[in-house]
Amino acid sequence: MSIQSQRTSRFIDWWYYMAGAIAVVMFIALIISPFMGQMLISTQIQVDEGEPEELQAVQMQPQSIGALRVDVKAIIPTNRWVTYEIQLRDQQDQVIASALKDAWAESGTWYEEGESGTWQEEDLLSGLDVRALQPEALTITLDVLSYTTSAGVDVDESVTFNVQVRNGVVDTRYLWAGLVGAIAMVVLAAISVPLTGDRVISKWIGDSDVGDRALMGGANRLVRVTVKVKSDETSPRHLTIKLFVKDGNGEQIYARDFPVTLRFIRNKERELIGASASLCKFFILEPRSSYGFYVEVVPDNPVDSTHLIVRDRAKTQGSVDVIHLRANEW
Repeated sequence: MSIQSQRTSRFIDWWYYMAGAIAVVMFIALIISPFMGQMLISTQIQVDEGEPEELQAVQMQPQSIGALRVDVKAIIPTNRWVTYEIQLRDQQDQVIASALKDAWAESGTWYEEGESGTWQEEDLLSGLDVRALQPEALTITLDVLSYTTSAGVDVDESVTFNVQVRNGVVDTRYLWAGLVGAIAMVVLAAISVPLTGDRVISKWIGDSDVGDRALMGGANRLVRVTVKVKSDETSPRHLTIKLFVKDGNGEQIYARDFPVTLRFIRNKERELIGASASLCKFFILEPRSSYGFYVEVVPDNPVDSTHLIVRDRAKTQGSVDVIHLRANEW
């Protein structure tokens, strides 16, 4: 039996890094997206009810990223309602996109349990995003369909609109959604990678020594061995985990002591109530066969429980130190 220690990146789960790269790309896109739009029109117009107003024509060009965005905001006094329509028309005067908006601005006074105050709310902004498949000139039309007070009384006044038209604008809602989704994938990958592989051994015992045997290994399979120890408040700062590996014939092929540092647990009164420690080691076992893993924890007096978990075909988040055990005749 040959024993070699090596550091390898063969078993990295690259999905973890792909999710991270997607998150970085989304974040960079969010940073630069406000600077990608080109302002074509920024103006203020007045529109009378039933008398549509046209803005100057804009020339659209197909773009791989971004769209033509038309933002319209009604400027009205409080306690008024206005319904307006935005239309984009092509050179044949055909409507290619439209948006209908019920805009309002209201204020009032509230009374509650002897106290009072004022409130003011509004919803005045509307817009359109359009992407061009071919170069074309578009005309923007604004039309006021109705204009009333909050009581429903018609108002015979012009409505003022602030209009901005920009080309190459990126809808950041989708970027935010993508960033949140990518971060969620990174977190999910970070949690799931240590749990990848077939759990061939999971043996818990309320003592300091535990072991079991299972079929595992192979030249291209990583075996992750995890030992979790819980001990009482009398534990020393450090424990030693003795790890043994036996082959299919029951012969010991590997043995090593690993010191671990305990993490002490306190209750709300800051009193020590216990301690815990864990050990994680990686193996490549050749040939694939039945192997036994055994653990002893010393000193054993304070140890309450020991849990041995062995996963076959494991993955890692980065390069790791691997203990390679290979039969000489292999």
